[in-house]
Amino acid sequence: MRRTLALATILGACWAALAAADGGGPSPGLDYGNGVVAPGGKLRYLALTNQRTTLLESVVVRSGKVSGARYFKGAFGIPLVTYGGETGGLARNGRRLVLATAPGVSKVTRFLVVDPRRFRLVDRLKLQGTYAFDALSPDGSIMYLLQYMGSPTATGQRYAVRAFNWKTKTLYPGSIVDRREPDEAMSGQPLRRATSRDGVSVYTLYGRPEGGAFVHALDTVHRRARCIDLPWDGVGALALPGLGFRLTGHRLVLTQRRAPIATVDTRTFRVRSYRLPLEASPLIPR
Repeated sequence: MRRTLALATILGACWAALAAADGGGPSPGLDYGNGVVAPGGKLRYLALTNQRTTLLESVVVRSGKVSGARYFKGAFGIPLVTYGGETGGLARNGRRLVLATAPGVSKVTRFLVVDPRRFRLVDRLKLQGTYAFDALSPDGSIMYLLQYMGSPTATGQRYAVRAFNWKTKTLYPGSIVDRREPDEAMSGQPLRRATSRDGVSVYTLYGRPEGGAFVHALDTVHRRARCIDLPWDGVGALALPGLGFRLTGHRLVLTQRRAPIATVDTRTFRVRSYRLPLEASPLIPR
């Protein structure tokens, strides 16, 4: 009963924190309920906070039984990486889990690195400014961040993709950009994500508030990126119903209600096939 009441209090504080976090930027904020599933799919890691202390738990997926837990000082959560509810922060090798503070709540962004197998604190980080977690290299040594640039405008929040080296405790100079378009400003909101089996390649579907969409292809080992524009001029990508996004071999397949609407070749980064998606309407449930 004590644990139930404590979790109810923590969940109430979590939802308050979620409401206070940035709601229109490139980051969806933090997850306080679904958690992130470990490689192999047997365990799920959950983070709950009352804004003073964070409870990290591992839960057996099949039974729901709590197999481990530890409290950490501060208010942290598991990062959301898309507005579709997908989470991140766990390295592909399962040895590092990154917890973060909510972006936009203060002028300082903090991160914790935990070994989730032993619930051991590995490292801490404090960065001046507004940052949000984006991705990890397979071994967790390089963390990718979205750095908020200036104030939001009518077309959304501008941001830069940055890389942080946990071994040297430093940000790599400059931002991770498509070398073909180094001066193009990044904007948009992440809708869906697909990751290669080895964790090296991370593909994120972004929608722009003014319409249109693109795929951000990130090489998490070599710190390289490509942006693939989708021909959605005039289509409100943020309001499209029933989007799906999956990686099949060397193809990224974007679907709507399970029907393919775009295919991207991950070797050439070319859109191989495309058809106009259906707009959301009161008659089409999301």
